[in-house]
Amino acid sequence: MLKILNFTEKLYLKIKSVWETARMHKIISNSLVAIFLGSLVLFLLVHNQILPQKGILEAFGNPFFSIDISFTALLLTEIISLIFVLPKSVAKSVAKQFELLSLIFLRHGFQEFSQVHSMDLHDVLAPVEYMFLYGFVSLLIYLIIGVVYKNQRHVWICSTDLEQHNFVRFKRAISLLLLVAFIVIVFLDFKSLFKSGIYNSSFHEFFTMLIFSDILVLLITIRYTLNYRTIYRYSAFILATIFIRIALTSAVYYDVIIGLSGAVYLLLLVLTYNYFEKAKEKENKLKLKNK
Repeated sequence: MLKILNFTEKLYLKIKSVWETARMHKIISNSLVAIFLGSLVLFLLVHNQILPQKGILEAFGNPFFSIDISFTALLLTEIISLIFVLPKSVAKSVAKQFELLSLIFLRHGFQEFSQVHSMDLHDVLAPVEYMFLYGFVSLLIYLIIGVVYKNQRHVWICSTDLEQHNFVRFKRAISLLLLVAFIVIVFLDFKSLFKSGIYNSSFHEFFTMLIFSDILVLLITIRYTLNYRTIYRYSAFILATIFIRIALTSAVYYDVIIGLSGAVYLLLLVLTYNYFEKAKEKENKLKLKNK
């Protein structure tokens, strides 16, 4: 087990060091720009019948597909960043997941915009309604997560530095497994795109993997503590992740209601935990003074 943890830790740190460099950020930015401009060029070629509108090129018949594919690529990079956040803090990881949900809702808004083909009131009304819905709920989640970050407390669950280091190494190993799963999911999505000409992102499948990884982290946590508040906090974080997973596969209106409710639940969890922890700290200080 120690040999495996040592290997996965070295591999994790190497990949992370490459991903978080300024050079990689430039590569990602340039790639996103190239995807956007390339999509517009393909649209012009398809629109002017220079290229046939069939197969994978069928999607490029819509000028707004370039926005959708570019935003999807951006979301994929954000998911990789999420994977590297997990070993740092479970609380940060869950907050990052809701950040992704807010971006996915914005993506849904852009997708609705792509349904607008004329300025006729009957054609515009439904897409604009959904655009406002996804945009407004995304903004509310953005606001809630900002408050969550402001009030978040980072809990040290281990009694020694060695235990804490081993706990982090376990989480880094899990992150690597998530990265492999993510690469497989993206590969299968693009394979489906080239076959059908339609890109159906499997964000919900990745969040399913996140739920299992969070449960695994929770079970590993028991190695280091059986404190009720800590176990409850980690378990509640998993429930918040499940809310996200359900929201991603729910129908319109239900998805935003469940997603927003999950964000509110996360906020209440953080505030409640902080309230009791502060009360406990005050109690400990009074005991020390009395001594």
